[in-house]
Amino acid sequence: MMHHPQIEELREKLIHHPLYNALTNGDDIRRFMETHVFAVWDFMSLLKSLQRNLTCIDIPWSPKGDPEIRQLINEIVLGEECDVDEQGIVMSHFEMYLKAMQELECNMKPIQTFMELVSQGMSINEALMKANAPHGAQEFVKHTFSIIETGAVHSIAGVFTYGREDLIPGMFLSIIDALQKDGVIRAPKLQYYVQRHIDVDGDHHSHLAIRMVELLCNDEKKQQEAHSAIISALESRIALWDSIIAKKKREF
Repeated sequence: MMHHPQIEELREKLIHHPLYNALTNGDDIRRFMETHVFAVWDFMSLLKSLQRNLTCIDIPWSPKGDPEIRQLINEIVLGEECDVDEQGIVMSHFEMYLKAMQELECNMKPIQTFMELVSQGMSINEALMKANAPHGAQEFVKHTFSIIETGAVHSIAGVFTYGREDLIPGMFLSIIDALQKDGVIRAPKLQYYVQRHIDVDGDHHSHLAIRMVELLCNDEKKQQEAHSAIISALESRIALWDSIIAKKKREF
């Protein structure tokens, strides 16, 4: 699946993106998190769309789809939605991220307003605008939902596995470590979140997700469609990173 030159090229571009070297102080980390939190949130919608399409969530229940795929997706959902924080309290990775934002005194208003408006039934696009989400985050979330709305599970699974969070957590951990050692920030909750991401998502979950993609992309047409979706998702992530740097330059 991954032996595709354009996907490899875009992944390399993300891994070596100038954003990482631009995160040099507390304000940079806060600015990053205030935008990135929207990507942490929509990752869960991507995941739950897979669960909805690949397992039975209807009443009355009946067995649906491939049992191995059911096991793979449900195990990933369990880990993402019901993990434990550094104190052993059960919560989703998104809720861990919100706590890390609060610890660093980030501006919580856009993401909190957005979540409240969505829970009231407002459309994603309108809620993003009303909540005054960062422009880069708005474009990123819209793109994610355009993939979800296709209903093409093989493409959604490809984007989930190869176009999202597995690419750069190690870099962020080294940045956070360095800033904490220099006394620039104190961010144990953020450090735990990123480390947890490496330990759980980057290892066990990535193997499960790769197996899921292999089972779903079972013909050449589906593989090509998944490749296109992954390329589009990687380009969207690069644009999100670009937007964070552009915002820093404007504020400077």
